[in-house]
Amino acid sequence: MSVDPVPVSGPLDRQQIERIDATLLPAVDRHLLRLQAHCLATFKQIAMPVQEGPLPTRDHWQDWCDRQPQLANDADFREQLMMQFTVIASQLEELARQLKLTPLELKLNDLIRNAEANSRQRLSNLE
Repeated sequence: MSVDPVPVSGPLDRQQIERIDATLLPAVDRHLLRLQAHCLATFKQIAMPVQEGPLPTRDHWQDWCDRQPQLANDADFREQLMMQFTVIASQLEELARQLKLTPLELKLNDLIRNAEANSRQRLSNLE
């Protein structure tokens, strides 16, 4: 008898999570990659139906948070989330600039390739 897997909750689907987990990145790098992928997927949800261009603004993030029932009564978490969005947005904008894309055009593959390149660079700097 097989057991159905626990459904994934959040903006990333099971295949995306499995692709991140399948990388050979160190745990810390995989964690950062998950954060970036989660934020990018959230920004894309916020921007819908727009699929290219700049990331949504902080005002759009706030509006999105206002519509999330799980965030309604947790001001501390919301503030932490806004800080995380700010940091990750900057990273995504820089990566998009390097790849000559708009931030909303970024894909999970772009994030994975970037994380792997950064990890290789750090390892070669240790040698």
